[in-house]
Amino acid sequence: MKKTYLIKPLFISSLMFLVFTGCVLKPKINPNYKELRPSYVLVLPPENLTSGTEIEETVYPIIYEKLSRRGYYCLSPEVARAIFNSNKLEDAGRINSINPQKFKELFGVDAILKVRVTEWESKYYVIGSSVNVGFEMELINTADGASLWSLKNLLSKAPSGNSNGILGALVQAAVHAAMTPYEPIAEENAMNMVKTVPKGPYAKK
Repeated sequence: MKKTYLIKPLFISSLMFLVFTGCVLKPKINPNYKELRPSYVLVLPPENLTSGTEIEETVYPIIYEKLSRRGYYCLSPEVARAIFNSNKLEDAGRINSINPQKFKELFGVDAILKVRVTEWESKYYVIGSSVNVGFEMELINTADGASLWSLKNLLSKAPSGNSNGILGALVQAAVHAAMTPYEPIAEENAMNMVKTVPKGPYAKK
């Protein structure tokens, strides 16, 4: 994964420069993961901690798809949401606060994946901007509530190229913030994070 950082201009007429540095994600993995390794996982509706709207509709299927490709059998968001709604559980925050063992009783799953969206916004600098998507994820064993894997990460994207002076940089920053879609950034961040989850039993060799 590559993160983007903005360096402040040395002179007022200078252009915006971007530095790309590799970021090694360091998840917390239960030392007994191999013994506890789940096969059937329920991804819970993402809890939105931002002011963004319609985030669940964007993030939920992305996380589900990434974890499924990692080798786990996951209950689809459509089925899970239908069950939650039928039980009058519509708020993601309330769902995520339920005792993990309850999900084993109701769904028969080995683990749940909790997702919190911590950032979903555009940020402006002196003559620049970035679009940021941040996630916190935790895979929890439903048998005893033990944390199997957890990670949090922020992915930022900023424009690069010739901005033709201060005015050009300001225009570029505004256009970038307005036109950059969040979904590809969310997908990249989710992919990078889920790649650190140990492979599931259904992973292709």
